[in-house]
Amino acid sequence: MSQYDFDGSNEGDWDDAGDLAWNESDWQVFLRNSDKEVVRFMTAYNKVKDQDDRLDAAANLMGWQRDDWSSTDEIEFDENDMPLIKPVDIEEINSMDPYTIHRHPIYITSSALFSYLRASWEQLMRKNKQSNDTDLAWGYSVSLSDAEKHCIMAANSLDLGDFLLAVCHFKKAHSALNESMRINRLFTHNSNKKLKVYQEETNRCMYDLREIWLRVMSDCRK
Repeated sequence: MSQYDFDGSNEGDWDDAGDLAWNESDWQVFLRNSDKEVVRFMTAYNKVKDQDDRLDAAANLMGWQRDDWSSTDEIEFDENDMPLIKPVDIEEINSMDPYTIHRHPIYITSSALFSYLRASWEQLMRKNKQSNDTDLAWGYSVSLSDAEKHCIMAANSLDLGDFLLAVCHFKKAHSALNESMRINRLFTHNSNKKLKVYQEETNRCMYDLREIWLRVMSDCRK
């Protein structure tokens, strides 16, 4: 399967941009816009969730170009091409939003899919007349949290160019998510129909998370 190249690499893009004169209000707006990107990915994902290539299709809807999830490739310039490179105007640089981990595709996709998993579980249990063991609920919550934590740490490692460290975090995320998948099969509900739909939807979501991680891990090891 193909990978993607996402805008916003941190390879020195902002080294010469000067100091950003952003106040707390500016950053609040930035975070709200970041949340909108997470919602936009989930909307795109839901539109194509029944397709076999839903990850590729969702990425296309997001406008992400095909190349490399992990951004491990370095850009190489031929000396003959150097005169063709035009400097970016300082005013244009200052008008750009800063690059942060919030713009990284791993952050966006994981935030969206983990939020979906939590919301799906809460909705299933809200009107459940059958009692589930509290240890199951706690174990599911802890394993999901661990998986998301290591996924975000992996995204941060990718951003810093520590690709093998990212692999290690993805492996920990993978292990935690496997535990979530195991526990998820043990929940009961008074409606077999609702439980079946819930398990189909959440299993698909978890498998897609693992697929994303496996793709990036493969690239990082090259």
